[in-house]
Amino acid sequence: METVNNPGLRRRFLEAQKIMEHFSTCKPDFLLIHYAPGELLTNPFFPSQYLQFIVQGDLLLYNMPDEDSTIMLQTAYNELAFLGDMEFLDAQFTPFFVEARTDVYTLALHLDRYREILQKDPAFLLFLSRTLANKLNGATISSSRDLPLRKRVLLSLQHAREGQIFQNIGHLAKTLNVSNRQLLRVLKDLCREGFLAHREKGVYEVLRVPDPDLPTKSSVTPENQASSPSSQTERQP
Repeated sequence: METVNNPGLRRRFLEAQKIMEHFSTCKPDFLLIHYAPGELLTNPFFPSQYLQFIVQGDLLLYNMPDEDSTIMLQTAYNELAFLGDMEFLDAQFTPFFVEARTDVYTLALHLDRYREILQKDPAFLLFLSRTLANKLNGATISSSRDLPLRKRVLLSLQHAREGQIFQNIGHLAKTLNVSNRQLLRVLKDLCREGFLAHREKGVYEVLRVPDPDLPTKSSVTPENQASSPSSQTERQP
């Protein structure tokens, strides 16, 4: 971990990520921090003293140093990764390790200096609420990774709305810990079943919100076909 004294680079990151839009009552003075691959940004044994916007690089989050329990945190897409929310809200430390997978740059604010100020900033509190909601959704998806991929995709779409557009295919694939090709096969099936529409490369529209418990076509048996109202209707003279 090192503080980078480069005002021009710091300004470019601020402008590219539009970070100042998340503040309404203060103009914070950010530190630009660099982490080398393998360095920890947060550690349960040594709590972070910073609020950090991840402006470049990829991270791994895990409970213990176990490759089977790692979760990718994406920073190369539309959502802005953020660390320090738990420490900000209750002055306690996160139970997770967060490790730099690549070279990582963050824009950081010291908690002791900014906690009381930001507790009164409505724009920042709104951003914090959205961040926590996204993390909760991601944790729900990650905790279900033993489920079939189709089920996990349906879970990730259950809070969507009809007409909603989504396009971060790479982001969703890494969150689900699958390849883009595997995810695209499931999305193609959902398009064929009328839940999604493929608008252009990597862009999909939600036509109907799918039920996560909806069986696949292959799970429909002759027995449950015979018991369905449509089948009974077809047999009537």
